[in-house]
Amino acid sequence: MSKNVIKKPIKEKNKPKKKFKLNLRLPKPKNTTIGNALNEVLEGTFLTRKGVIKLIPLGLFITLLTVAYIANNYWSIKSFREMYKLKKELKELRFEHITTKSDFMYSSKQSEVARKLDSLGVKESTVPPQKFFYKSN
Repeated sequence: MSKNVIKKPIKEKNKPKKKFKLNLRLPKPKNTTIGNALNEVLEGTFLTRKGVIKLIPLGLFITLLTVAYIANNYWSIKSFREMYKLKKELKELRFEHITTKSDFMYSSKQSEVARKLDSLGVKESTVPPQKFFYKSN
């Protein structure tokens, strides 16, 4: 095996190095005092800036989401109250059903029916029923 050899030597180009000048100065702040900022807010001139105008659709979207969130919260509270009211009504109807069923079972007993019919003058039969047979020719 042979040794690794560079086929073409790389020529280095001597380029003159550029000196970069760093600007370490901070831009001068604008004359924005609290009074000027408050004046812009009260007059509404801050709304005419380009950056603020670009943010108007985002603000409207966030407002729409907020309104939808509040409406959803009210709807869920209303639904929860209605569900609670219906559960309470269902419980009352269940108790009423059980009470009515119990009264019906008590009043349909043979002894209770006989007692009620006794006041009307109908007596309970003590003779067992008879079967009638029909003879066909």
